[in-house]
Amino acid sequence: MVRQYYLTRKSVFFFLFILLIILFKKNIFSQVFKIPDNYIESPLIYPHETILKGISKITPVEALFSNYTSLELSSVKKNIRNPSNWLEDKIFDELGNITETERLLRSEDSPLSDPIFNQFKHLPFHIDDTLEQLAVNPIVFCIKTSIKFNKSGKFFELNCTIPFGFFNNYLIMRLQFDKKIWYFTKISTLNYNRMLELTTIAESFQIY
Repeated sequence: MVRQYYLTRKSVFFFLFILLIILFKKNIFSQVFKIPDNYIESPLIYPHETILKGISKITPVEALFSNYTSLELSSVKKNIRNPSNWLEDKIFDELGNITETERLLRSEDSPLSDPIFNQFKHLPFHIDDTLEQLAVNPIVFCIKTSIKFNKSGKFFELNCTIPFGFFNNYLIMRLQFDKKIWYFTKISTLNYNRMLELTTIAESFQIY
């Protein structure tokens, strides 16, 4: 009877110990955004191996261009020695997404396909000129990496505006170090107002 009681008591302590570990780990890796009702949050999963580990993705409630508007949060699997250089190198990984945006704007249903826009093809902000510049040096579309602060402390930001005719592709990338982990936040949208909304959401980022 005494032995059975001892085993039962030992099992309870073991269960409580495991529970505390789970709760402790959950608190360490808990990332929180303040999300308005017109946005939804879902898990972020990368389709292939990358140095990033997806955490969450925030998008507007289903709309026509919602696939081109998002805030993504990931953790970086390796240490980063120079955040500014890392962010500037990262924009080259985004060229595939930018090319997809270009295909959208060139599609038959795009307003830019209207013949009225042919008269603007010689202007420097035409899509062809942007694509040529992206191939040479996409950093020219970005403001120099700056240091800013949110509720979790200091972060590094690279803010880019890529012109496509009368549209802009807004791309904001951030790196933040907390609890021995580098967090990468990416904001991407074709709409200035959405960019402001997503930036506000990003400002609410907290790590517990």
